[in-house]
Amino acid sequence: MDSLLLDKYEILRVLGQGGMGTVYEAREAGSGRRVAIKWMHTRPFTQDDPDLLRFKQEARIAGTLDSPNVTAVLELARDPKTDIVFQVMELLEGEDLRSLVERVGPLAPDVALRITAQACSGLAAAHAADVVHRDIKPENLFLARKGDGEVVVKLLDFGIAKIRRSHGDASGSGGRSAPPVPMTTTGQMLGTPLYMAPEQIDAAKHADARSDVYSMGVTLYTILTGAPPRAHIKSLMQLVHAILTEPVPPLADRAPWVRPEVVAILEKAMHADREARYANGAELAAELTQLLPGGTALREEMLVGIGDEQRKVAAASAETQRRAETATARGKPVEAALRERRSLPRWALWAALVAVMAGGIVAGMFVVGQ
Repeated sequence: MDSLLLDKYEILRVLGQGGMGTVYEAREAGSGRRVAIKWMHTRPFTQDDPDLLRFKQEARIAGTLDSPNVTAVLELARDPKTDIVFQVMELLEGEDLRSLVERVGPLAPDVALRITAQACSGLAAAHAADVVHRDIKPENLFLARKGDGEVVVKLLDFGIAKIRRSHGDASGSGGRSAPPVPMTTTGQMLGTPLYMAPEQIDAAKHADARSDVYSMGVTLYTILTGAPPRAHIKSLMQLVHAILTEPVPPLADRAPWVRPEVVAILEKAMHADREARYANGAELAAELTQLLPGGTALREEMLVGIGDEQRKVAAASAETQRRAETATARGKPVEAALRERRSLPRWALWAALVAVMAGGIVAGMFVVGQ
């Protein structure tokens, strides 16, 4: 294989491999700009090959979405000498979200919300273009590190995305595109089962923006607890049955330090009835952003696991807030509810009182000092 594609991209090294192709780091001759090259495994392709169509559609979708939270595709081409079909993408430095969680464990709620809010911004751009991603999961959220320590979340892999309505011809000719060649068969299940919405389990064609919202909710649950809600189920049949018939295990049981407001957002995002969920990524992003008065910006030093002491303080604050909300609902003064401390140890009571005096913001403050 020649080391130059289109006589201008010099292949430098392998960055990763997947089922459909390989990603390389490359350098553009002349400018010296470093880019990522993703190409399909070499084999004969017909023009209507589903894999080829998905690969091209992925490039078209990512190339037209105007969002800093979507990985930019700069070019889609075929090298005449090697007959390789490839994408030229922005080169990202960092790691995907799954790798981070496996390395450090659950993240502090404030950090988890910032990551998810940024990811939802990218998802909102896709939904605004009537694109359904269909494979939202931690592996497809990349934490791109900038030179100054800033981290930007990038939405990856539109390989099985669906365009819900016909747009103009992608070539820019202005004409209407030809009827699409089907890339899935009836009843085919596309996506990652642990993160899929109930309606998506039945068939990929049933997925819409609310299905992506469900998957994003499962992703947030994962980074708050360290594992997807049904990670303990090893049988695919049992997993499918659980998704279709059983409620999601309560977040409070696995991460009692998470504030009730976050729990409420997750419950709505992962509701079994998609009519009860947020309509799209933009709605979910707006809800998450309201809980982030400091904004959604991320720094490298924030990407650490939540410590035991942080969990204790945050859990006490979250418990205090739950008691206050319960008391308010029953018409009882908040002060009276706080005096009911039978189930709270002394350290938790003091932490709870401090949280109340500080205006209930301790759960957000403990992250700032990291």
